[in-house]
Amino acid sequence: MPRLALLLLVACGGTSTPPPTPAGPPAALQATAAPDDVQVATVNGTPVWGSCVAAQAAHGITREEALRECVDFELLAQEADARGIALDPEVRLQTRTALVSQLVAKDYEDKFQQPSDFGGYWDALYNKNKHKIEHPEYRGSAYVRINVPKNASADEDAKAHAIADEIAAALSKERGLMPAHLVELAQQVAGTRAQISSEVVAPYTRQGLDPSYTQALFAIAEIGRTSPAVRTPWGWDVILFNDIVPEAHPSPEDVVRQLLPEVKRSFFPQWTNQIVQRLGVKIRIEDKNIPLLENL
Repeated sequence: MPRLALLLLVACGGTSTPPPTPAGPPAALQATAAPDDVQVATVNGTPVWGSCVAAQAAHGITREEALRECVDFELLAQEADARGIALDPEVRLQTRTALVSQLVAKDYEDKFQQPSDFGGYWDALYNKNKHKIEHPEYRGSAYVRINVPKNASADEDAKAHAIADEIAAALSKERGLMPAHLVELAQQVAGTRAQISSEVVAPYTRQGLDPSYTQALFAIAEIGRTSPAVRTPWGWDVILFNDIVPEAHPSPEDVVRQLLPEVKRSFFPQWTNQIVQRLGVKIRIEDKNIPLLENL
């Protein structure tokens, strides 16, 4: 979740041109201090606070240089105020943006850090994504298959088996094999003797595939190698092991680190809705003026 979030509630008029930015209270140009802050200078009766100096010094300059910058900030702020710049629409917009950023940083980013801060929402999102967070090994694969009809004779099955064995023998010497090469080499071996079907299969656990296919796939020693010919319900397969998602059993601390960014992103609208409900705010979108945004 970015620390800067800009929420703009725009109430457009009914005319064909966007209304001007309304006048409103000027930006607050005089800095206020925290209870434990210290006053380090005065510019025309307005205090300059130590927190400003500390913030500027954090950028790698000396304390004296930081103090000079903070004095200059106050001097320029007073000049801007005297010229009425605080009423400038861009200044007002930037001020509102900074206010929103501070609210999000202090009341959302800093306070929502643990599962308990999100209540039942955390548990719901964790359960939804549990299979991605904690899981056994997944293996991706591809296969070439000599299809054998269910009503095929023993002789037909034996012929398909023999061709599949030839393919498996030819492929057994290969390393780093890719699915496209698997099909190409298998077709070269089979020639016109049999029609070959093939498919790339997404990663599955041991429980996700037919047992005969699973046993052969998970017996392959490394990615890019193939299995011996194996009889599956559909025919004789030679299987390529081409992808892996290692098993994962993270600690509770690792789960928090992994899931927290996603929870904070998705929970943010609920947090803003809580503010709406608490303040009794009514938000109305002027649908008829939305197309005018294209002209801005």
